[in-house]
Amino acid sequence: MNKHFSALLALMMGALMMTSCLSSNDSSDIIYNNDTAITAFSLTTVNRYIHTTSKSGTDSVYKKVTTYPVAFSIDQYDQKIFNTDSLLADCDLKHVLVSITTKNSGVVAIKDVNSDTLRTYNSTDSLDFTQPREVRVYAQDGSTYRAYQVTINKHQVATDQILWEKMPADSYPVDAEKEKWEQIVAEAGLAHFIGAGTKEAYAYDMDGQLMVSKDEGATWTPDSLDASASLLPKENVAFVSFPFEANEETDYQILAGVIEEGEVVSVVWRKVAESAEDSQPGKWCFVPVEVFNRYSLPATDDLSLVWFHHRVLAICSSWIRVSNDGGITWKNYGTLPLPADDLIAVEACTDDEGALWLKEKNTDNVWRGILVEE
Repeated sequence: MNKHFSALLALMMGALMMTSCLSSNDSSDIIYNNDTAITAFSLTTVNRYIHTTSKSGTDSVYKKVTTYPVAFSIDQYDQKIFNTDSLLADCDLKHVLVSITTKNSGVVAIKDVNSDTLRTYNSTDSLDFTQPREVRVYAQDGSTYRAYQVTINKHQVATDQILWEKMPADSYPVDAEKEKWEQIVAEAGLAHFIGAGTKEAYAYDMDGQLMVSKDEGATWTPDSLDASASLLPKENVAFVSFPFEANEETDYQILAGVIEEGEVVSVVWRKVAESAEDSQPGKWCFVPVEVFNRYSLPATDDLSLVWFHHRVLAICSSWIRVSNDGGITWKNYGTLPLPADDLIAVEACTDDEGALWLKEKNTDNVWRGILVEE
């Protein structure tokens, strides 16, 4: 019997002896229970090591001390304790504080990870649960104990991150809708197809004027702008349309790019296009590049805009930015990395299954990205 187990028994026997020394005037007989069990198990403190990226692109990791109200199941028959809802992948299971409640004031001991040594449980002691641990609870009279296997589950991959998979060159989704509109635009004598939403499509004419069609391309008219047309993007133009959650039958659309080569910041326009009966026509609104906006959209030669899991992503060969405010700010998203560090001239799209696709325009390199959510 090792010294830690002996100390545990000594602790229990000491409690019995102290009770037996109570005043003889106490007419009640002291009864020590020979039955016990773990009745509740919970986490009180878990450290998270969270990866983040600053606005300058610098990677860093910081520790967040947090509590987790995760429900643990106790299988008294098989004597197993576990959580069905896994913790986040960035949780540190090597240094965990737990709370254990027992029946009939049973005494709890925890077996070491690499030996049979038993140590008395203390709610303020940090415990290693990177692997299942044996936790014992001893009855008051020391005659019996129950041994539980305690497992704390966590995700094996980080949640809210994208996992990339290299795909065959011919697997990149074909955008049949885009091909259809490009043919319509060409036949209409327009210069460049921009993009299409649910009910409206957009193109530049030969003079660089922004045109709109609301009848499947049969007719095209100049679209309304709230600022000078000279501020419209002319190079590396990207477009995205997505459902506007505030109103049914409404698209929210973003148009971005650079006015001329050599600029360091992209211009951004946005439009709310309603298609419900009696709706008022929308107009394109210019998003000013304010000097205090540290999160403007950088200029790039290969910009793509996509709607991905309820967020707008701006993607190029160097970075992925996310906008959660309709194109006003664009921030680095540290958990959405590119599939490689040396990409050249990429384009991006999404498919009907919610996957993100990326390909290099001048090579056969294609990747498919799946978002791992909580």
